Amino acid sequence: MGRSLIAEEHVEKYIEKLLKENKWYTGVIIGQLTAQKDYVVHMARTPDPVEDEVSEENVDEDTGDAAALTKKSKAVRPASLEELDEKWVSTHAKQVTRMLPGGLNVVGLFVIAPPAMLKSSQAKLRQMLFSVHKTLSRNTGIISAGEITDRILVQIDMATKRMTCSTVNVADVKSALTPAEWKVQTGGGQRWVGLTSQVSIDIPVAVPSSSKSVTLLKQIQSGLSDFARNVSKSIVTIDGVLRQESEPLITSVEKKAKGGKGKGGGSSDSTVVSKSVNFYLPFTSAESHSAPEISESQASISMAGAVVVRAYVTARATVGDAIQAMRADLLRSLLARCELLCEEFDVVEPGKQGSEVYDPPVRLFCRLHATEGGGGAKKGAAANAGEGVEVCDYVFQDEKKEEVRQRIQELLDVEEVLTLEEAEKSPAEDDNWSCQSSLSAMSSHQSLASPNETNDSTVKTYIGAAVGGIVALAATWLSYMYISDE
Repeated sequence: MGRSLIAEEHVEKYIEKLLKENKWYTGVIIGQLTAQKDYVVHMARTPDPVEDEVSEENVDEDTGDAAALTKKSKAVRPASLEELDEKWVSTHAKQVTRMLPGGLNVVGLFVIAPPAMLKSSQAKLRQMLFSVHKTLSRNTGIISAGEITDRILVQIDMATKRMTCSTVNVADVKSALTPAEWKVQTGGGQRWVGLTSQVSIDIPVAVPSSSKSVTLLKQIQSGLSDFARNVSKSIVTIDGVLRQESEPLITSVEKKAKGGKGKGGGSSDSTVVSKSVNFYLPFTSAESHSAPEISESQASISMAGAVVVRAYVTARATVGDAIQAMRADLLRSLLARCELLCEEFDVVEPGKQGSEVYDPPVRLFCRLHATEGGGGAKKGAAANAGEGVEVCDYVFQDEKKEEVRQRIQELLDVEEVLTLEEAEKSPAEDDNWSCQSSLSAMSSHQSLASPNETNDSTVKTYIGAAVGGIVALAATWLSYMYISDE
């Protein structure tokens, strides 16, 4: 028998809304895959492709000033599914994934189309699933893809309104589509457990002289691999208690306290149970006890600050599931900021000397589906019990909140973004970087550290620490220091 897909009630209403528009659409499915069941919390159609055209009459012929160029955005909608570029869908899936907290992922694709178009596009749809998986798994060296490799494909016939659900094992290129069962959960929706933490980081990364032609993003990803391995070895407590990973996250006592109304409890089943998580990272890696490896470095990258970590798992999850979701969110958040920073700026110039300080974007949270009348100004996961799962976005200093709202609306295809929670503070002043790296200073407020300029070469080592709780500190910072030949 195939997998069971449990969709929340508003997902079915979203499908009905798209069907009324009488157009073909494709989009991503957001949810959580578990060994027992798969959960669908949201669907978001992929925006139509946009082609950027340069208006040549606005070019400064004397100076050739690029700033004199203006771009025109023109929507180019393919005539059919077969003409849709799978890279466009994969890019949408990647952008959506950045917006998801730990535990939630892009778990598949959906398509709404006429019967003839669906029939002729089966190979194309399968190709898109594998393309999305390939795009999202490029950072598997840092973020574990997990053991479940099945991905969901939902096809909806515009003429008959009939839905066909199937899954495919994206780890096997020869795998065939397997039928799956679609169920809609009513009576308040799925119960979720909201996990939250605050993690302070101080990660120095040595850039080898042999990697002069490597992009900054590759340098950061390579440097984060050591930190990621230590995150995987970290000790994690739930509500201050060290628990076995195999035991249920929600204890029998908590179930009795929350489920007093039984099966007829109605909306009480949608309550989000909140739990605080503490990370305890090792101060040194296991490899540091062996002889140090000395290598020539061309630069040193330092990432410092504190990040808010959040994740969601179902009420049936184990402690191990919760820990894995939180670890994934911590690493995904760091990578997302670095990717966005590298996309936004050409931050490294070959042959440059001195040091540069960059401000990665800070993280904002909002409710994916706020309960009617419940979208006020409450703060934190604990205060938002019963209002569903959150999503996030990242904002640079020069961006406005309205831009974030528009981006969330477009990429997640939601009608309204009520409240944006500033879970992380704005960047510190530049002179904060003049002080030497200090864990105590970093965890007390928002001071950030610069690398030690006296080192002309470095070894692979770092100092890490964690602070649990829900108090937001400074966002992550990145410093790039060039090492001179002297």
